Amino acid sequence: MVSVLWGYICARRAQTHYAPSMRSLEVQWRNFRGLLRPARWVFPRISVLIGRNNVGKTSAYAPLLVMRQTLDARDPATALLSRGSLIDIGNYEDFVYGHDVERDVSFRISLPDGSHRGIARRKPDEVAFTVSGQGSPTPWIRTHTIYESGRAITHRSRDGAGEAFNFTSPLLPANTSVGRPLKEVSSLKEALTREQPRGFMFSGFEGLRLPVAWRQDPDRWAKVRPWFNAVNELYDFQHSASLMLERTLRGIAYLGPLRSLPQRTYRLAAERPADVGREGEFAPELLFRHRGTEVTVQVEKWLRELGYGSLSFEQAGDEYFQLYLQARGGQKVNIAHSGVGVSQLLPILVQGFTAPREATFISQQPEIHLNPAQQSLIADFLIEASLGKRVIIETHSEHVLLRIRRRIAEGALSADEVAIYYFDSKEGSTIVRRVPLGDAGEVEREDWPVGFFEEQLEDSFALAAAQAKRG
Repeated sequence: MVSVLWGYICARRAQTHYAPSMRSLEVQWRNFRGLLRPARWVFPRISVLIGRNNVGKTSAYAPLLVMRQTLDARDPATALLSRGSLIDIGNYEDFVYGHDVERDVSFRISLPDGSHRGIARRKPDEVAFTVSGQGSPTPWIRTHTIYESGRAITHRSRDGAGEAFNFTSPLLPANTSVGRPLKEVSSLKEALTREQPRGFMFSGFEGLRLPVAWRQDPDRWAKVRPWFNAVNELYDFQHSASLMLERTLRGIAYLGPLRSLPQRTYRLAAERPADVGREGEFAPELLFRHRGTEVTVQVEKWLRELGYGSLSFEQAGDEYFQLYLQARGGQKVNIAHSGVGVSQLLPILVQGFTAPREATFISQQPEIHLNPAQQSLIADFLIEASLGKRVIIETHSEHVLLRIRRRIAEGALSADEVAIYYFDSKEGSTIVRRVPLGDAGEVEREDWPVGFFEEQLEDSFALAAAQAKRG
């Protein structure tokens, strides 16, 4: 069965190989938790985060979750929602490096290709901002920059919360070209500096508020038009960046290390959940809403391969349903009585097949409560689920990592589609390095972290030595 299943996966890859490869997500954080120096990650199709406990692996993606939940903050003045439904990183002094509130925390994130089309002539490709905790009970935006090909097109900075921003852009005409009257240009520039962010994003809309009287006076309009045209272009550029950033963040789904235990009966929500939820609590409902579709077909395929059997539903009225599993030749059993393993596994399968193209699926310890054979199979599933998407895996399983490397060697993945990051800590700082992968999934001995995943090898040597003594 394994060879047949893997043949199917390879066929799926061959069918989609002609499509343009999805751009990697690149991020950089500084002064966040244990990251004193700027730490930059490139998240391609599959990223694997490894390392001991409590060395800062979650720091690689935690800011993404914070930014994602900030989009849904009730107060638009909330620069960062640090305690929300996806993640709780505490107050500013809890997540700034060294708990030093005099430091600023910086974030930088790349934007996807293509989604700017029809919005702006220019192509924003990175957004960077810093937040401060000085003089305010909540974080506030100190600087904000939008880049195009490494060049800062908009840059804002200020010294205190609630203050106006200094605003610069190479798109604005030089002051020497202003002419008269100066009032109109001064008003436009003031509008750009006066705008406050919604969360960590700016629209640039304030600069478009040009009084009708100015446009109706030919002399005035002739003198202010170059500035107003520049402000329009800036608005398009900033609006495009905001749309692209929001699209990237809303495409993030996060599944934590401990998934919800199954229930005997589930109640349907008023609307379909966007994803399975941080604890996988919405996985049964998403599966129910996709019953009879390709989603349930694929989930059942993997459940059978993993040894759990097929799915069925029983609906109780308009609002309630029950989920059942049935092993081959066995009795149909309510999922609540099917063991812990399947409850931990099902959200991973459902999210993998319901996530939209170009989404980012973050799975923390997908191997939990699975035996070694199942851990290898879940790696195969994540490889399939990553077609057209990004998967970030935080894992302690050598079986998951070994299976991914094996698939690279077999040609189902290319080495540049996989990133392995090793985390360690030294004197309170998080140390991160990318482990180089060869074209066949090989890792040079000097590149492999000393002492990591070596317990099994040491036990094998010790066992052989003990057995030799007994002989």
